[in-house]
Amino acid sequence: NKEKTTTRSKIITPVILYIQFNKFSHNSYYEFVRTFESFKTDASLNSLIFDLRDNIGGAIDATVYFLGNFIGINQNAFDFYHKGEYLPFKTPRDKLPSITKYKQVVILVNNQTQSSAEMMAASLKKYRVGVVLGASTKGWGTVEKVFPLDNQFDSSQKFSLFLVHSITLRDDNQPIEGRGVDPDINIKDAAWEQQLFSYFRNQQLNEAVKGLI
Repeated sequence: NKEKTTTRSKIITPVILYIQFNKFSHNSYYEFVRTFESFKTDASLNSLIFDLRDNIGGAIDATVYFLGNFIGINQNAFDFYHKGEYLPFKTPRDKLPSITKYKQVVILVNNQTQSSAEMMAASLKKYRVGVVLGASTKGWGTVEKVFPLDNQFDSSQKFSLFLVHSITLRDDNQPIEGRGVDPDINIKDAAWEQQLFSYFRNQQLNEAVKGLI
């Protein structure tokens, strides 16, 4: 069966591109890059709405590649916390030129933005790639690992334990688990439109975001 697309896009106005990214799969990185590359020759586009709402996450190890496209190579993408130690993960890819042309970026999140997508939102917020707008994310921030047991109960079967190995951290170094990632602008705030306008002074972008949410 053909895998469902993970990235969708449309031009909302001649200057605003909308890209929805709904999960991390083994094909999604190349699909993600191809989507941005397909608009690289459109010189009119200068604003981006990057939609991580309802993104279910997925391959955590791939997240550093996605983030490199936004923040550049050898940047501290995120940290895991394991047995009292911080484990930093750095970006192995440089910025994607077809992304850097967007000078005004809004990242949409909601309470169903999960796992790897939460880590991505936290990093984009930390590096001020754009304004994170929406609601606090799901709060699924544990990394599990299967540990084979040294002593088996039955010689005809093999038993393992499925345990939390590490926890992921958000932009303020607090655990994502049970907290989620807080947006820069919460849409539950009655003044969210004024807050967004104060960032970019772009009423066209404001209207586009309002139409989406």
